[in-house]
Amino acid sequence: MKSRVEYSEQELLIQLKQGEHAAFKQLYQKYAPKLTAKLLNLLRDEELAGDVLQDLFLKIWERREDIDPTQAFGGYLYTIATNMAKNKFAHALHRQIYFQSLPDEEGFDSVSRHVEQKEMQQAIQQALDKLPPRQRDVYTLYKIEGRSYKEIQEIFGIGKPAVNRLIQEAGKKMREYLQPHTYLILCIALCEATR
Repeated sequence: MKSRVEYSEQELLIQLKQGEHAAFKQLYQKYAPKLTAKLLNLLRDEELAGDVLQDLFLKIWERREDIDPTQAFGGYLYTIATNMAKNKFAHALHRQIYFQSLPDEEGFDSVSRHVEQKEMQQAIQQALDKLPPRQRDVYTLYKIEGRSYKEIQEIFGIGKPAVNRLIQEAGKKMREYLQPHTYLILCIALCEATR
């Protein structure tokens, strides 16, 4: 009977970078239970937690070549998981607030709902378009695409304080630009409160 070889985490990460499915599976088995508990604590929903966990490991597999085996992999996973959970929560909250803001009438048809959704999307896009290009790009990557600070730092070649400053400044301007759309402001404020 062949026994399973035990590798250090660093060795597993090197193998993962090379596309080894067995290494990926071992890392998944090691971290999935702890991450599931953390996601359940953050999201309070088993289905959402499962979705985020699946998306997280899919992202890890897709970006395996960018992983640094010398860095703490657990911390990396927890940071990404937390950001993804916050984004998932913010998205769910945004949808809930939006649908609660709609009239509760039987005559309210899907065409009216579609028009309001389009108006909301246009308002957000117009507000984004008013931002300076770098603020808009950083804000979009972080708030909309769910990229981490580290990923944004690498894309733009800037430090964490600069990323943070750009996101904070863009958030203030977005709230100002979206003032006429109060439910959007509430969403943005609630999303930032969870960060």
